Amino acid sequence: MRSRLLVLFAAICFATTGTSRALGPDSATSLGVAAIRFIVGTIALFAITAIARKSRATTVSLPLYIWIIAGFGQAMYGATFFAAVHETGVAVGTVVALGSAPILTGVLSALLFRSLPTRKWMLATAAAIAGMSLIVLSGGETNVSVIGILYALGAGLGYALFALASKRIVQSGVASDVAMSRVFGIAAVILAPTLFFVNTDWVFTQGGISLGLWLGIVTVALAYWAYASGLAHLEPRETTMITLAEPVVATMLGALVLDERPATLAWIGIVVVIVALAYESLNNSSNVKH
Repeated sequence: MRSRLLVLFAAICFATTGTSRALGPDSATSLGVAAIRFIVGTIALFAITAIARKSRATTVSLPLYIWIIAGFGQAMYGATFFAAVHETGVAVGTVVALGSAPILTGVLSALLFRSLPTRKWMLATAAAIAGMSLIVLSGGETNVSVIGILYALGAGLGYALFALASKRIVQSGVASDVAMSRVFGIAAVILAPTLFFVNTDWVFTQGGISLGLWLGIVTVALAYWAYASGLAHLEPRETTMITLAEPVVATMLGALVLDERPATLAWIGIVVVIVALAYESLNNSSNVKH
């Protein structure tokens, strides 16, 4: 039960990412927010990992490019996800990003590793594409931005790169919490230079400090520590099912906290994508989360 609660806690933390960004300073840029999140999160995650670990991590030799791809994918996911949320809202941006990630992961696996997709994956993919199409075609009080959808698809691609590379890292014997600490560190290094080219005045405001601390400590450090801790005692498919709470909670936060009002067609699309994710995860063996 403790492991399930840890993973559920992580999913809820992940779900607050988009809403936190939306409630942050108006002058904050997506690149700036992503960079601050990774910098603060990396420091906190290294600290938590160092305190929580009872033994030294096993030294595993891996090609440097694997780590770089994982870090780049996470950096790409963070920057484009925040842009998607800004352009098209938390509910739509989150669901499209999370819905497209398994699809793009499967496509990349087939292209790079000749891993043939299963019938279940193809059915889930078709349903997810149908759901996202409904979202794109919908109207309503909440504007569904084509640019926002493209950003969300970019986030899905970034996560796919991160997931494939991170899976290779974890399978090599590196502990999940150690792997995530290093990957987030690389993502922070990749995004940190962007702070010289974007407005950073918001960082030193009360709202900016609160946003940076919440995103870094809660949605990165605590979330990934809890997720990695839960992974050790749960089957991957069970873990994936529990983390489906993320798009559900994110959608609820968008509606309740931000007063987002997607049209009926968009709500149907959101439900279809979540059902597709649930169906696909029944045969999902991935251990890595965004």
